[in-house]
Amino acid sequence: MVELLTREIAYTYRDRAKALPYNGMQDIGERRALRIELQERCGVTELEAVNIINGFHIDIYCMKYLIKAREAQEGKPEPEKKKRRRQYDRREFY
Repeated sequence: MVELLTREIAYTYRDRAKALPYNGMQDIGERRALRIELQERCGVTELEAVNIINGFHIDIYCMKYLIKAREAQEGKPEPEKKKRRRQYDRREFY
């Protein structure tokens, strides 16, 4: 079971990343281990975890997962993903 992403959790991971030696915000070594730990703990995507560790969009991600948790609690189904348009080959029209 994954935890709900809260501001406290996100800022804790950001602070832990700030304490690491500077490496240009690359996802290697200890920063990578932090990212993986955050992904497993809160069920966030890789991009969201990298952004949280780097200190970007934390409030947005926290709100996103809070809304998802509330909707799941109320029993609302997740919206279906949009279908992609059919890709046409240009040669068909000439």
